[in-house]
Amino acid sequence: MNIAFNTAVTGMLQAQSSLNSASRNVVEAASKGEGIVDAMVAVKKAEIAHEASAVVAKTASEMTETILDITV
Repeated sequence: MNIAFNTAVTGMLQAQSSLNSASRNVVEAASKGEGIVDAMVAVKKAEIAHEASAVVAKTASEMTETILDITV
């Protein structure tokens, strides 16, 4: 695999971990009657980071396919 693809997959895994923590924080804050705005912002940031990393992974995959088509 190439470096861009590996980096993108790592980013996706980190975003999933962040989403897990942020979601837990939303539930904990809501159960205590506290504000959930900060926790929801963290959820949204994790979603966007995951989406961005997925686009990078897709682009890296497409580039690899193109290079293989050119060289074959």
